[in-house]
Amino acid sequence: MNEFAGYAVKRGIGWWAMLRFARDAKPKPLMGDKGTPTVFDTELEALRAVNKHLLAYFNGHLVRDGERCGTAKARAASFFKARPAASEREKVSA
Repeated sequence: MNEFAGYAVKRGIGWWAMLRFARDAKPKPLMGDKGTPTVFDTELEALRAVNKHLLAYFNGHLVRDGERCGTAKARAASFFKARPAASEREKVSA
């Protein structure tokens, strides 16, 4: 169900980098600039691309139901002004 996968597949004269994210039902090839799958010369190059893109996904912004996580919390926090606690106010005025 919530599975991630990345691997290289031999296609014709080159290798495709395949990525499967939890939000997708099946693996998809890593796409290039023109909207076509990127063809790598070696399996190692394809696996390096898989590694790079999976890490970028995990280290990126978390998304929940189409919106970035934390936006609702940041909006709610903007309604309240943070004031220092009484003990901190005493230290500042002293």
